Amino acid sequence: MLKKLVTWRHQQSRLMNSEAAHLMRCLQQIHKVFSNANEILAGISHPSVCSEVLLSAPGTAYILGLSEVYRVSKRLEEGMKARRAESEALLHCLRKVDLAWNNLLSFLAFGHSVFQMLNVNLLEPSGESDSHLSASDLAPEPICGVCLTEVKREPQVSSGNSGPVMYQGSCYHASCANFWLNCVDATLPGGT
Repeated sequence: MLKKLVTWRHQQSRLMNSEAAHLMRCLQQIHKVFSNANEILAGISHPSVCSEVLLSAPGTAYILGLSEVYRVSKRLEEGMKARRAESEALLHCLRKVDLAWNNLLSFLAFGHSVFQMLNVNLLEPSGESDSHLSASDLAPEPICGVCLTEVKREPQVSSGNSGPVMYQGSCYHASCANFWLNCVDATLPGGT
């Protein structure tokens, strides 16, 4: 019996270390994306040019894409808390992500209408709380293989991807899978 308990604890420890490494990889890439965006916007010498860039269709799409990346970071934070994987290194990386995001928000002051649209987009309810729950709605939701939170229907995003993504028996938020495949690794991590 003791041997089974030790084996189980060892497996749990390996799983937690694996999840922490996985979360760290993702957070580091999010920080890199935000740092690159900050460098790009800091390279624009005049506020009027920055405003013009942000208010253009490609500029607005870029900022909305960054807001989706920020949403992924917030889900990663939820996943860390839910899994009790809040190591000092992960919390430090999360603080760096938040700082880089807040720096980006300062550039959005130049494009006030973009900032307003982004702010509304970030504050939209995610559709996670529904007061009309049926018995089938009480079943546990699948866990996203990237952010390690429950996969619930996302609000409609600019890319049109709102439904969960299924791949090789695992489930993912569309924006989590998109970020992972484009910025972290060419292979989606397995879900839990």
